[in-house]
Amino acid sequence: MVEVPAVAVELVELLAVTLGAGAAAAVGVVLERFGLSAVSGGDLVLGAWAVGMGLLALYVGVVGLGYEQALPRLRRLASGE
Repeated sequence: MVEVPAVAVELVELLAVTLGAGAAAAVGVVLERFGLSAVSGGDLVLGAWAVGMGLLALYVGVVGLGYEQALPRLRRLASGE
C-alpha cells in the first residue's frame, strides 16, 4: 500500500474547500442578480426567494467554507504544522 504524505492530503483538501467556496459564492452572486431582476420585473415572490437563497449561498461560500475552513487550513500549511 502506498503511503501518501500528510502535506499532499492537506493540499488536496484545501483545494477542494477553496473550489467549493468559490462555487458557492458564484452561485450566490448569480442568484442575487436573478432575484434583483425578478423583483424589478414585478415578480416579488420569486425575487425574494432568489435573493434569500443568494444570501445563503454567499454566506456558505464566504464565511462557512472560506473563512472557517479554507483560511485555517492555509494558515496551518503556512506555519508548517
